[in-house]
Amino acid sequence: MDEKKIAILIDGDNISQKYASLIKEEADKYGDITLFKLYGSINSPTVRQWMPIMPKYGITPELQLSYANNKSIADQALTIDAMDILYRNIAEVFFLVTSDSDFTKLVYRIKESGKTIVGMGESKTPESLAQACNEFKLLDVLFKAGVVKTKEAEIPVTPVENSTQEIPVESKKIEIPSEKAIVDKIASVLEDEWENLANVGDVIRKSVPGFDVRNYKYSSFSSFVKAHKDIFDVDEKLGPDNIHKVVNIKIRKDSAKAPKSEPASQEKPKTAAKTKQHSDSGKRKPGRNRKKQTKSE
Repeated sequence: MDEKKIAILIDGDNISQKYASLIKEEADKYGDITLFKLYGSINSPTVRQWMPIMPKYGITPELQLSYANNKSIADQALTIDAMDILYRNIAEVFFLVTSDSDFTKLVYRIKESGKTIVGMGESKTPESLAQACNEFKLLDVLFKAGVVKTKEAEIPVTPVENSTQEIPVESKKIEIPSEKAIVDKIASVLEDEWENLANVGDVIRKSVPGFDVRNYKYSSFSSFVKAHKDIFDVDEKLGPDNIHKVVNIKIRKDSAKAPKSEPASQEKPKTAAKTKQHSDSGKRKPGRNRKKQTKSE
């Protein structure tokens, strides 16, 4: 089976070189990396840290000069190349590595052409960019979790005067939801019938920016779900090819998150309360009658 062709485009002014190995390892899971490029200003201190390791990972430098007022045109160069790759149809999956929301429109354009786009950036990434991607991976979270095999050390670089200004960060950032919030999200997309676990995983990844089970110390989506057997029933069996497993999932009937369980529990107290009222009133009536009879006597 032919592997999908991958194009990795890195915003070098915006992303640290310490993520180099992590970026490559994640992209390798999707297919064959045919284009691996880094864009940035030639005077950028961040880009200078990339220079010693670019040959190690086969990264092609696309460095730009600042033509006026020390303003980098690297973002424009990245966008132009992305559209050229799209036009030539030489990649099926795009990895856009940046935390800059200025690329949001480019992401939408690539998706409109039927290509898959995977975003990679830090937690400071604006939600607008993360939501636009088919998937978005949080580099700093995965890096801290230790999922990368080899980590690049920071290289001391002498700051360059009048270098490119830091990109302002928008106020609304990606928030990593709690494990309970993810469980609730999975429960909300399930119904009474069995659902394919892979399809459920796709829904969660698309609706929760930055979702990755490794953020919660699990190796796979399947292991994440199995850890919550008090909420979900899991059924595993061999597929039609008798080789690959097919995993299905549904909400446990006795689970607190099971549909219609909540209304049922609310009805019982009301019924009991009404029964008690009737029984109490029935006991009091004879007492009232006796008082009335005493007065008449």
